[in-house]
Amino acid sequence: MNFKVLLVTCFVFTACSKSKTEDKPDEGSSLRTGVYRVENLVADTTATSAGNAVSMYYSLEENKVIPESQRQTGRWDIVFYGIYNSSVYPNNGASIGSPSFGGPGNARIYVVVDRKFDAQFYDTINFKPKNLPIPRALFNAAFDAVKTADDSKLGIRDIGLDHFQGETDGWGYYDFYGALFPGNAKKSHIVYTMPRVMIVKTHKGHYA
Repeated sequence: MNFKVLLVTCFVFTACSKSKTEDKPDEGSSLRTGVYRVENLVADTTATSAGNAVSMYYSLEENKVIPESQRQTGRWDIVFYGIYNSSVYPNNGASIGSPSFGGPGNARIYVVVDRKFDAQFYDTINFKPKNLPIPRALFNAAFDAVKTADDSKLGIRDIGLDHFQGETDGWGYYDFYGALFPGNAKKSHIVYTMPRVMIVKTHKGHYA
């Protein structure tokens, strides 16, 4: 499965803060509101399909990887988890089965899905790309279309591969058997990123 490099683009919409001072572990400093681009963020390149990938914890507030030793803190906002790090969990202590379960995390997440927009590149009935590569302009358009976050859609479960071993919408399409390119062994077990935006409400209550 070709999943060695992750590309994350994030931005912060709004900020909120608590007036009450509390004694709690250092949770780092937040970045200024803006658009930040992270390239070549390498996940576990030694992982196999056995699902033994080393989880990667990431702070959207600080724009950096957080050590696994701080898993049960509010220092991080999302974790790349599971088989080939293909699932993105929010740092939420109520999320059963996630690395954050039982911790103090309050982060939430959802993926923006617009079927009319998807129809430009995706077969929304059979759940597979119409053509590859997907035009870069569609990624930019999906990003630009997001103006606000819908709190009612925020959840504590992971965002994974689109309709792969389940019925949930995801961030990418996994061509498990190379069906999109019959006869080309090099084109099997590849994940194709889709132009969909993931919205995260961070542990601190900001939006990215």
